This record gives sequence, structure tokens and C-alpha cells, in this order.
Amino acid sequence: MADDGQGLVLGYDFGTSALKAALFDKAGRVVASGTGPYKLLLPEPGWAEQYPTDWWEAMGAVTPRLLQDSGAEASRIAAIGVTAQMCGVVPVDAEGEALVNALIWLDTRSTGEADRLIGGWPKIGGYGLINLIRWLRLTGGAPNPAGKDPPTKMMWLKANAPAAWARTHRLLDVKDYIVHRLTGRFATSFDCAHLTWLFDARAQHKQWSATLMRRAGVARDLLPDIARATDIVGGLTAEAAERLTLREGTPVVAGLGDVSAAALAAGAPEHGAPHLGLGSSAWLGAMLPKSRVNPLTNIGSISGADGKDYLLVAAQENGGSCVGWALRTLGFADGDFAGFERCAGEARPRVDGPMFLPWLAGERVPADDKNLRGGFLNLGPNDGRAEMARAVYEGVALNVRWAMSDFDRLAGSAGKALRVVGGAAVSRLWCQIFADVLGRPVEPIENPVLGGPLGAAMAASVAAGWHKKLADAAMMTRTGGRFEPAPELAPLYDLRFRRFAAAHKKLRPWYAGARGSGA
Repeated sequence: MADDGQGLVLGYDFGTSALKAALFDKAGRVVASGTGPYKLLLPEPGWAEQYPTDWWEAMGAVTPRLLQDSGAEASRIAAIGVTAQMCGVVPVDAEGEALVNALIWLDTRSTGEADRLIGGWPKIGGYGLINLIRWLRLTGGAPNPAGKDPPTKMMWLKANAPAAWARTHRLLDVKDYIVHRLTGRFATSFDCAHLTWLFDARAQHKQWSATLMRRAGVARDLLPDIARATDIVGGLTAEAAERLTLREGTPVVAGLGDVSAAALAAGAPEHGAPHLGLGSSAWLGAMLPKSRVNPLTNIGSISGADGKDYLLVAAQENGGSCVGWALRTLGFADGDFAGFERCAGEARPRVDGPMFLPWLAGERVPADDKNLRGGFLNLGPNDGRAEMARAVYEGVALNVRWAMSDFDRLAGSAGKALRVVGGAAVSRLWCQIFADVLGRPVEPIENPVLGGPLGAAMAASVAAGWHKKLADAAMMTRTGGRFEPAPELAPLYDLRFRRFAAAHKKLRPWYAGARGSGA
């Protein structure tokens, strides 16, 4: 689409494997988009790192292409928004230069630090009771016992990289590192601050918690200031403008994390309106006026990115990654998602069909169990690639239904239409399977793969003066169809879900024994 001469906003989304970026007009239409890949480093078991400079290089390569493809002058860009993967730690010096590789959300090297931070006796689900009560009271949640969350990563750096720690001026999340590269200023957003678990999330507070910082051994001056997603942190510096071929001084907002960006892009700001993020992982979300949590199912709330309300989140480890695994394993060409969909469409729903357990990387919600693994059940002699491909789609949907029973109770979202964002939502067959398995209408957004950039751009649109508040930016969301559940399939999927839940209950001890023995 060519530039119409009107204002545009620019949204960036820094994922685990690539940058996605897009220019949007006031109606939310995509004017131009592009991607830039970068490396995921896995130097040791449980370690997951990235070079922060790779993010910046990708940004520098993609942005000029957007301007060229759209024919837009840099002066047309009214504001810039950024979203990114959350729960990373990037220690930087006073100039904002990274002192070590970024420890991203996948990194679990700090399991020992997690036990020291949140362990104790009596232990409940990996948490010491006193520590669990402390974190629940202040944050509505708690750091993950597997060491995936920022405070234990910070503790690991302090103990194992003392030279870098001594030079650390700020500890940033991925988005915050990029915002500093753009503006020269250190800031984070309310949602990202919340997921450091060093944040007092109570409605009357919403600030860094002296109690929790002291518990983790992190000084306040190592943490950035907190701003609303729509607040202008600063203008684009001359250096950044030259690198990106943009206009110096272009407003840059504080931005928001990827989960919050997906919630915005879903375009359903009403309290209790549910959405499903369907990328490599999967998550359910809904905005609520008050924080809700169930520690038994690991469903909880984070602060809204604008400092208001709360976003209820049920995060699952396995989503589109299961289809990626199936592509490789079942003999499809690399990236042949269309071929996979055609193949899956050849199989019909069957009560006695194969069942796929999608727990390739363990699971978090509604059962936090790192020992779980994936597999097929009930394969018969006449089942082939088509039946197995359909089972993969169904297995992820059944897993979401497993989380949704408690999510609906907490969000008050039972029976409501489900908006879907994320690259995996381009599959029309999968959207229909989700509708049938969940028993509710499913509405993918238009260009779901660009949900992250759209959410970032929606935050920027407020800074551009297009909207007074984030909720008003929902008009930029455009839906790409509606899939109604087939009533005649309800009994079939009720039965298959009962069998799915029973499989977890019966196999959980086996998985624990297998993983514990090193198998």
C-alpha cells in the first residue's frame, strides 16, 4: 500500500527469533512491513542468550526498507512504539552498552538462585510458604521456580559475572534496551516492571518494592524509571535517526511487553473480553479492573501497560512450536505450513482418532510441570500423516481448553467470543478447530502475524494525538473473519477433552520418573 500523505506510526516487535516491524495508518491498515532475523544462542544446557547488538542491527536493516517499500517520507512518521519478548535481563553501562549477552526468557540457569529466593519450608509447588505469601501479597504472583524470571537471573549475574555486575548502570528488559538505543534514556513500562517481580503491583502503589528489591539484593538505582506505555520517553537521537533513516526528534513511547501488545492488538478492551495469543507459545488474556490470581493453576495478573487495570494471563509453553516440530518430524518441507494445513484438512474429527500431547517443553498452565513431554496416543494401523497433523492442531487446542476452564472463572469470560492474534492464527483450519474444541466463536485479527507491531503502534498512536487513551486505539484493530463452533461436534470434543485431562493425570507420575532417571 502506498503512503497516502497522512500521518503514520511505526511499530516494532522483537521476538525470540526475529524482528517484525510495520507502518500503520490511522485506520490500522498496514502500509508496509518487514522482518529481520537474528540468532538464538544456546551455549549450555538451560542457557538461552542473544546479542543485543543483533536486535539493533536488525532494526537498522528493516527500517529503511519500510520507508522504501511504502514510499513514505520520514517526516510522515508521527511516533514510534516498541514491544518485545519479556522477562529478559540486559545489564548495561552508563552509555547503555550491554556488558554481557542478554539472558532471555527461555534461560533457566538460575534455578539455584530461584530456590534461595523463593524456597523454604513448608514447600508448596516449589515455593516456601512464607515467601509465597510475601510475593502474592505484593505482586499477585511470584518468580518462577525454574529460574525463568528476571530477579533470579539478576542474582546469577551478581554471583557469576562480578566484573560485569560492578560496571552495571541499569538492568533492562529487551524492549527497554531498544528504547534507550532510540532515545538515550532509561525507562520501562508498568507491565515489564511487574514481571521483574520486584514491583509492588497493588492498585494504590504500583512502584518498585523496597521489600522485594532487598530480598533479591538489587539496588533501586539499578532499575529504570517506570512510565506508561503511551508516555513519550524522548525523541529519536541524531545517531539513531541517521542509522534508521528517520527524522531526529521523532517521539518514542515507553512501549510495552509482547503479551500486553497482543492484548491491545486483539482490539477487545472491555473487561473480561478474552483473547488468545498464538505464536511459538500460547496464552490467554483478558483485561480486568482488579488483579486476579490462582497459584494452583499458575494463572495470574500483571499490571496494565498504561498503569491502569490488570491483564489476566494464562501462559502455556507450547503453541505454534508444536506445528514447527511436526513439520520437521512428519517430513514436510521447511516452512511448508500451507502443505501441513492441507494435509491436516484431509483427516476428519474422530472420537477414536489419534491424540497429540503438546507438552514438548513441559507446561506452565494449568499444571506447572517441567517434566511433561509430548507424544501421540491411540495411533492405529490406518492412521498416517493427515491424522497425526490434525491431532497436533487438536492437541494444542485441547491444551488451551484445559487452561481455559479456570481462566474463564477468573475472567468471567465463559462463552464469549475469542479474539486470536499471532502468526499461527493465519491457519483457517486451526481457527475452526479452536472454535470447535473450545465451543465458542473465534475471531482472528487481520494480519495476525503483525499483532505485535500493531500493539506497539497503538501505544504510539496515543502519543501521536490520534487517540486520548489506549482503549480508544482499539478501533485500529480489524478482524479477519469469524469461526463458529459446529454444535454437532460438541459431544465429540467433550469426550476427547476428558480423555486429554485423564492422560495428564495418569501419565504425570511416569514422566516424573522418566525425567528423574535422566531419560
